[in-house]
Amino acid sequence: MMPEATGTPPFGFRGTGKTATFTVLGVIWRMSDKTGQYPKFRNDHAAPEIRIGAKEFNCIGASPPQDHPNVYLNMGSQNTILCPYCATRFLFDPWLKPSDAVPPECVYTDLPVGDLLPKE
Repeated sequence: MMPEATGTPPFGFRGTGKTATFTVLGVIWRMSDKTGQYPKFRNDHAAPEIRIGAKEFNCIGASPPQDHPNVYLNMGSQNTILCPYCATRFLFDPWLKPSDAVPPECVYTDLPVGDLLPKE
């Protein structure tokens, strides 16, 4: 199974519409519109490896505003994958829940827009 990715592509990107492909380090990545459906993970502390309980997920790099575009990753039949933007290595751990990670601070949750508004 071919890995998948989504987000703002790196240089050398070619394609139109919602589907396109690009190559990073010899791996062909297919762009898709799947950023809102899967858990998100980040790597603020440059962990060499993040164990997660999902094989399909989004990597955001670091926490905003230092994040990179949401990249949809699919491990397929493999148990490990590298993010093509930040080179974070993710390892599938079947003992974890889909939205869990080790280290736990690597789980990222979007704030609802209402939480960003000033309190009166």
